[in-house]
Order: sequence, then C-alpha cells, then structure tokens
Amino acid sequence: MSDLINKVFLWTKQEISEQILNFYKKNNFCIVNFIYFANLHKFILDKKDKRYFQAIKNWDFLLPDGIALKIYLKKKYDKKIKENLNWTDFTPYFLNFLKNKNEKINLAIYTVYDEKIWKQKNDVQKVEKYIKDNFQLDTLSFVSHYKNRWKYFDFNKYKQSLKKDEINLFLVWLGSPFQEIWIEENKQFFKENNILVINVGWLFDFWAWFEKRAPKLILKLNLEWLWRLGQSPKKNYKKVIESFKLFKEIIKK
Repeated sequence: MSDLINKVFLWTKQEISEQILNFYKKNNFCIVNFIYFANLHKFILDKKDKRYFQAIKNWDFLLPDGIALKIYLKKKYDKKIKENLNWTDFTPYFLNFLKNKNEKINLAIYTVYDEKIWKQKNDVQKVEKYIKDNFQLDTLSFVSHYKNRWKYFDFNKYKQSLKKDEINLFLVWLGSPFQEIWIEENKQFFKENNILVINVGWLFDFWAWFEKRAPKLILKLNLEWLWRLGQSPKKNYKKVIESFKLFKEIIKK
C-alpha cells in the first residue's frame, strides 16, 4: 500500500502538466489516472481488488482527487497535497496547457452509454461539440453500450488515426474499476503506438451537460461532494458512503 501512496503526485497543475508532457516526449507513451478515497477504500483497502490495484500501481502518474483523499494522506502519511488535481478541473487545464505550448493534439475519446444515464447513443455529440467550442479540436469518438464496454473498441480504426508528429491524446471514461482495468489490459497497444492515455472519470457527463459544477463558494469550501450528492443522489451516494469510511482508516493509525 505504501508503494502506491508514494506514487500519488502532490504538485500543482502547472508542475504536473510539465512532468506529464516531458515524460510523454521522452518515452512516447504515458498513462495518467486520478484516484479518490472512495475507490482507494472500496477496491483496495476493503475488497482488495487486485486488478484495480495492479493497474494503478503500474501507471506513470497518479493524481489525487477530492477532500477525503487529501485528509487521508495528511493524517495517515503526513503528505500534503499542494492542489486538488481532480479530473473535472485538471483535464481541461491540461488541454489548454498543451495548446499554449503550441503542441498539436490528435484527440480521441472512448466512452459508454447507459440508457439509465445517457438518453441516447448520439449524446456523445454534445461532448464533441464542447471540445470543439472550448478547445478548437476535432475529436475521433468511440462509443460502446454500457453492458458491452469490454468488447467493441475498434483498435484498428484508432490505430489508423494516429499521427507521428502530434500528441496522440486518448481520454477514457468507462467507469471504475472497468476503465482502469481495461487500460491496463491494453497497455501494450498504447505503448507501442505512442499514446498519452488519461482516465477522465465522470468528466464527459459534465461536458454533455448531464451534470453541473457546484457554485464557486461551494467549491472553495470543499463541499462539491455534497453538491453532487444533492444533484444526483442515486449515482453518488455509494461513493459518499465509501468516503465517510475515511474516519475508520484514520483511527486505525
């Protein structure tokens, strides 16, 4: 467990963006993941899910997301996070960072649709429009049905779209722990084809306008988790329950 905690990066968005870009250019490959306490507890501390643990343990950058993880790292390991590097804020920051560096970006996204959440498969077009309007990027999109997310990614189509002289950026949302396990299982493909992979959590739900960010005051008070619970209780209550187990882990110290 301590080996995993030592991989959590404690820097600012600017610092970690520089590190990711330099690592990718040096190695022609990089995998970035976000970790929050609910997943840490559910899949590792509690259930000991070896697939999830093995995936994030092997990845290049592990970014801390959320107030619960911030408290846990401070109380349990005396590690202080400089800045909350959540996927909602960091991913758009990193895209703008690359644009400001005049980097050429070849962007692809992979997501799933669930009829209980996404009204129809074509709702991914809202994500494409958001990316086009905010980052001036065209996007190659891959969409699978929620129940078949393991099976139908078109690796040949994606491989044909890759460009040697651009950053091949691949954003993945399949839901945890599936996205982490899927990326790990296909890591060799990403490595051989010079791809920078970022696991983006629920980001596409915000870009498709299914969810809204909390007001600035709530964000400043570190209460966005409460806002999200109120906005989508059915989707978020399990995560909140897992996060409250933070206190049990702190007491164990």
